[in-house]
Amino acid sequence: MYVPAEFRITDIKKIVDFVNENNFGILLSVYNKEIYNTQIPLLLDSTGNNIILKGHMARANMQWYHSKNKKVIALFTGPHHYISPLWYKDPDSVPTWDYMTIRMDGVLEVMNYNETREFLLKLSEFYDMKWVKQGNDKRDYYTRMVMQIVGFNIKVNKITAKYKLGQNRPEDMENVAINLDKLGDEDAKLVAAYIRKEMKK
Repeated sequence: MYVPAEFRITDIKKIVDFVNENNFGILLSVYNKEIYNTQIPLLLDSTGNNIILKGHMARANMQWYHSKNKKVIALFTGPHHYISPLWYKDPDSVPTWDYMTIRMDGVLEVMNYNETREFLLKLSEFYDMKWVKQGNDKRDYYTRMVMQIVGFNIKVNKITAKYKLGQNRPEDMENVAINLDKLGDEDAKLVAAYIRKEMKK
């Protein structure tokens, strides 16, 4: 992933927080010279600088089988937005896009049935505690569904993080944020907030 120095993020806490807030990722792998991808929620488990991603996919999706004990990549993206050159002080400017991306490389290891069931319950607790409290995970239909799922861990061994938020033009960042706020849409406001966070570094 191409990352100019001014856009590179190395703060582990910032990276972990971003992934936790934007954990619907894209899992990428290669098999027989073909690139496979699946979009799935991934839960991050971190202890210090050690990070494990936990996910699942349908047993019928053979990406998990072809990725066992092999390198995979998880991509996480957040809010993004078009940036007008009219928001820059320099009239000789061009349109661009502000965005954030986290790439995590690692090795995929398949969970057994009990580990998969435990993980799926944690995933449900993360998103829908009301459903969990009803005890639905103890019903027969749920057990049958879990058997159609494959859970996995990804032991992360490399992280590449990029926040492209105009850090190469610090004199324009506040005005860009102001104009994004004026647009009013959710992504524009979120990108503006991220820009201001970077300005406070």
